[in-house]
Amino acid sequence: MTGHRVAIVGCGNVSDMHFRGYAAHPERVEVVAAVDPVEERRRWAEQTFGVPRTFASVEELLTGSDFDVASVCTPSTVRLETVTALAGAGKHVMVEKPMADSMEEARELVALCEDAGVLLAVDQNFRDHYAFGLARDAVSAGRIGRVIGIDHRELVLRRVSGWRAAARHHALAVMGVHWFDGFRYLLEDDADWLVARTERSALFDTAGETDAFVHVHFGRATVNYTQSFTSRVERIETIVLGETGTLAFDYESLRIATDDGDEVVPNPCAGAGKPESAYRSLERLLDAVDEGREPANSGRDNLKTLSLLFAAYRSAETDAPVDLAGGLL
Repeated sequence: MTGHRVAIVGCGNVSDMHFRGYAAHPERVEVVAAVDPVEERRRWAEQTFGVPRTFASVEELLTGSDFDVASVCTPSTVRLETVTALAGAGKHVMVEKPMADSMEEARELVALCEDAGVLLAVDQNFRDHYAFGLARDAVSAGRIGRVIGIDHRELVLRRVSGWRAAARHHALAVMGVHWFDGFRYLLEDDADWLVARTERSALFDTAGETDAFVHVHFGRATVNYTQSFTSRVERIETIVLGETGTLAFDYESLRIATDDGDEVVPNPCAGAGKPESAYRSLERLLDAVDEGREPANSGRDNLKTLSLLFAAYRSAETDAPVDLAGGLL
């Protein structure tokens, strides 16, 4: 197990879980630098986490610090220029999700990293923070037989401000990118087609959708997914129907219900364990760097997650189903 020198690029709110998760694994990660254009956020990184050097730009970072991996926590609106500079300097990269704001840009990110000979990964930390990983293990072990369908709903009352509120895509871009990736991760299969509808509530000050209803076919399994940022009744739950049993899970735990009874498995990465989920995403990249292979959460793999996201938007805009080829739009 090799230790790595890591720079965190972008010190906004999401970076907190990265700083905390990495700090818990000093044998594997040394955060040697951080970048943010806002001086207050640079001071926060220095004072809260003891980051030895901070910089106002990626250009300053590349000339002023020695590191081999960058964790990019910037808004997706500046992702391409950030990753272009880092990959061009030979740095392996993990980016926050969504990886990009379009399929064209996502493919460009994957291609430029491959051309530069560096690995690209995506922080799909809900594979661990939500109980998708536990459910995947149960399915792989044959606990509920063949999966025939998934019913998932996230009903919350969520108002946002800042750059997210102004973005053309909203509820699905904020949370759907987690759930679509989780369905793929659990089922270990490619989607064939989907159909979606979106709504934007006039009561919420957002440019993008506040609610979405999506139906996805993954081979012989079907997923029904409801996303709401306007629900006054709050509920987040995933039900997996198998031929011989049923899974029910959320952030906190996984319930496995079969003829033999019920078993409840707690999720160690729920709640206060969220920073650990961010570290596990980075660890997948570090393991791949050490072993000379593609990480399980690679940018190329993430093209299939983004294909579901942008296929849902296309379906909602055209009021028609969208086909996918090998899981790709």
